Amino acid sequence: MAGGIDFRFDFSLVLEGNLRNGEGITTHWMNQGLRRAERAAMTLASRQAAGEIGFPGLPFLEKEARAISRYAAGMRKRFTHLLVLGIGGSALGTKAVFEGVGGEGARKGLRLTVADNVDPDAFFPLLRRLPMKTTAVVAISKSGGTAETNAQLGLAVEGLRRAAGKKWKEHLVLITDPAKGAFRRFADSQGVDSFPVPPNVGGRYSVLSPVGLLPLAAAGVSVEKLLAGARWMESTFLRRKGRENPVLAAAAVYSHYLIDNVKPVHVWLTYGEGLARVAEWWQQLWAESLGKRRATGTPVGQTPARAVGVTDQHSQVQLYQDGPADKIFTFVKWMAGRERGNVPASGFAPGAEILGGRPLRDLFDAEFEGTIGALWKAGRPIVRIEVGKRDEAHLGAFLHFWEWVTAIAGECAGIDPFDQPGVEEGKILTRALMGEKGSAKRREEFLRARRDRISAEIRLVDRTPGGPPRRGAVRGLRRGKG
Repeated sequence: MAGGIDFRFDFSLVLEGNLRNGEGITTHWMNQGLRRAERAAMTLASRQAAGEIGFPGLPFLEKEARAISRYAAGMRKRFTHLLVLGIGGSALGTKAVFEGVGGEGARKGLRLTVADNVDPDAFFPLLRRLPMKTTAVVAISKSGGTAETNAQLGLAVEGLRRAAGKKWKEHLVLITDPAKGAFRRFADSQGVDSFPVPPNVGGRYSVLSPVGLLPLAAAGVSVEKLLAGARWMESTFLRRKGRENPVLAAAAVYSHYLIDNVKPVHVWLTYGEGLARVAEWWQQLWAESLGKRRATGTPVGQTPARAVGVTDQHSQVQLYQDGPADKIFTFVKWMAGRERGNVPASGFAPGAEILGGRPLRDLFDAEFEGTIGALWKAGRPIVRIEVGKRDEAHLGAFLHFWEWVTAIAGECAGIDPFDQPGVEEGKILTRALMGEKGSAKRREEFLRARRDRISAEIRLVDRTPGGPPRRGAVRGLRRGKG
């Protein structure tokens, strides 16, 4: 690969020799964890061969990527803006890669907006701001039944009809299941352009499918390089053995703190512009893949938390340093930043002269190392990951690395890392409350339970600013209407 890839996975600070407070991983546990990870990887390979899971093969869809790039080039000639409609895995991967490579202005392409919420106070102003005459809309839902994306799509189509008249369909692309679902029926009946989501690829594992590739290509990102980086990581994973394999080593380490020495919280601390968006993508991947119940009914999972260095050193690190020892930490950093510049040599308050004449990056790097050092001294298990450059190839490798690590950790934990049964109940109740056909009984049961619950709330209502709350405005414990 032109330019190469530089990737560092350093798990020194979880080993017993460096963490001697009982939290470190012994040689015995590390070897056991590697064997467990290898068995899990073999099971997943069998599932891939049977066609059950498809994410490992996405980096090799080179022909499809070239076709997407050609289509995106046509979009760039016809439009100025791109609105992506989607939620969860239909949105987070695109945002992670786009911000990861530099965000707006870093690549020559359409101005990208990703709408992943149906908050009216955000979505309606967004539609009013966009120049719909020159805006392309890409709506993404594998099932086509995502309520949020359907509502967004209805409003966006309304805006396109007003702006483009009979040509509104030329502005719209759907990304959905290749054969079934509401979006597929809509695309086929209306003659709207569409791209398929592989049936065996779930949303949170879909960034390297058309779900991420089309909007990213339209925004000017090189999806060929993105896939090339992921292929490099796939090759590395398949070729290297034991502790020399970064995927297996990472799966062994993280599975240890998921299953053996259980840490309920996994904290990512990101150091580098754009990595916060990548952390958002990882947060869904980790939570939705690993937060499950085993067949025995026992729960498993880690709460993924995000912190931005150096900002959150001044809001969260006190907890991490002196609070409960219930966390594993992953520090993520670009190896080299883009910007250069020195702090002025003079003009400091007494005691701050050490900053004078030094590159600002020296301070940033010292904060990274110092925070790791402080948490290590406090006996916290720490992994550090450094990614060589802020470009497509490195991001492709990094995202594919985490997809494999997550899948293997889930298999090690005895759960299916590709389903999300806990998400469905909320979706079902939402559709019932919106009046879905055949859901009247479920809706009434839910509303009855809500009416009968014990209420505990405090509500203050004051129609005259500055005056005392009116009588009856404070309510306490009671049973009845919620």
